[in-house]
Amino acid sequence: MNTENTNTEQDSNDVEVLLSSKASLVAVIIVILLVVVSISLIDKNTQGFNVGENDQLSASDHFQEAIRAIHTRHTPDVIMHRNALEQLGAPAEQITMLNAFTQAMADDNQAAAESLQEIKATTDETITTYMYYIAGEMAFRQKDYASAINYLQTAIKVGESLDTKCLPAYQLMASLHFDQGNMQHAIEAAMQVAEINPEDAQIYRFMGMIQQDYEQWEDAKIAYITCLEKDRWADYQEEVLIGLGQICLKLREYGEAKHYLQLVTVTPQVLALRAECDYNLGDPGLALDQLARSLEADPSQRDAVLLTGTIQVQDKQYNEAIATILQGLESHPKDDQLMYKLAEAYRGVGDNENAEKYIAMSDSLRQKRERFSKLNTDAIGEPTNIDMRMELGQLAEEIGKPELAIGWYQAVLQLDPTHEAATQNLNRIFIEQSGGTVAGEDAIQAPLKPQTPVLPNSNNTPANTPVLPQTTQPKVPVLPQTNPPQK
Repeated sequence: MNTENTNTEQDSNDVEVLLSSKASLVAVIIVILLVVVSISLIDKNTQGFNVGENDQLSASDHFQEAIRAIHTRHTPDVIMHRNALEQLGAPAEQITMLNAFTQAMADDNQAAAESLQEIKATTDETITTYMYYIAGEMAFRQKDYASAINYLQTAIKVGESLDTKCLPAYQLMASLHFDQGNMQHAIEAAMQVAEINPEDAQIYRFMGMIQQDYEQWEDAKIAYITCLEKDRWADYQEEVLIGLGQICLKLREYGEAKHYLQLVTVTPQVLALRAECDYNLGDPGLALDQLARSLEADPSQRDAVLLTGTIQVQDKQYNEAIATILQGLESHPKDDQLMYKLAEAYRGVGDNENAEKYIAMSDSLRQKRERFSKLNTDAIGEPTNIDMRMELGQLAEEIGKPELAIGWYQAVLQLDPTHEAATQNLNRIFIEQSGGTVAGEDAIQAPLKPQTPVLPNSNNTPANTPVLPQTTQPKVPVLPQTNPPQK
């Protein structure tokens, strides 16, 4: 055997492989560089201007691009266009307004307040509109919700005559209405957002969530479908598809519901919803298989427990139904539908005592749930009614929805930060959710941080223009004045 020749051939092969590998590596590096450059160019294009065209923009163009960047809260672009305006000698009040925005986004309240004070005498409607929007953002960030309301209402009113309305003011107003339970006005503000920016997929998701909560199934379905049409690659796509599946089940559109649910990742909840589709489409075997898989993965899955118990009762498997539903009630102790189905199962085995017990409990919880649903609607017309929101929080707890109770107690505290009962109840829920226990009156106060501020009825627009934030000594929080002077 000629080992030398063999080694030589092997070495030659190794060299060829090495060269090939190096060539491949170089090729990969080149491709990566090209991709990075392409992404950079695409990113620039998506921020409202094209590479190479920036130097050709006029001062007016730069200001309009800066406004567009404010609409998306894209501070780097605002800074870039502000710098260009400075170089082009644009009006000082435009530059100052843009400075106020960037300072507010950086939570530099002192500097932002000083910038707003510099331009408070402006006669330019665009500057005035965004000046008050920025003041609204500042007040919101400092939890001065009354002032935020006045500022945003003023921004919207002044900006009505602009060619393009102040989009972020409407966005914040929609969120304010939503958290206050003022759903009709939240929808109205959201529709304004959709009118200003028709390609905003998230605003349709927002409307769909509200309409689904209030059982406006057809409207919610249209909103969700529009959301997906606007953005098929959103990171919240599966949530919208599951929502569509749930809505179609409510509308008894079982085939369509199944279609949407087949497009999402399999989870215990999705399996239970698919099972409901298959059961109503006449395939109980497949439905039971999916229910078994759902409960195996999560024995507390409420939809799976209810449908499994329902099928068992219908099949007169009463003892099996009792065992299934009792286990489900351990995780959902205030579910009136589970209790009603359990009463049916007990009646099936002749245990009338337990049947009557769970019927009474179910009726009590159902009445509270119906009262809760009615008050949710009534709250729309009474946006500052503290007692109503307090009752909503208490009812939400009683029907086993602590996450909704948190929202209503926070709404109370937004209207009255000193409300003792709301503070105590919210504190207790936070401690219970963290796995702790309430240590009497000495329990640690849980931090309160509402997602969005409260918003009274939008028809109560202040007659007077609100006072802009006053400058203060450094490091002292800026709190905008809430009592505007008479004109």
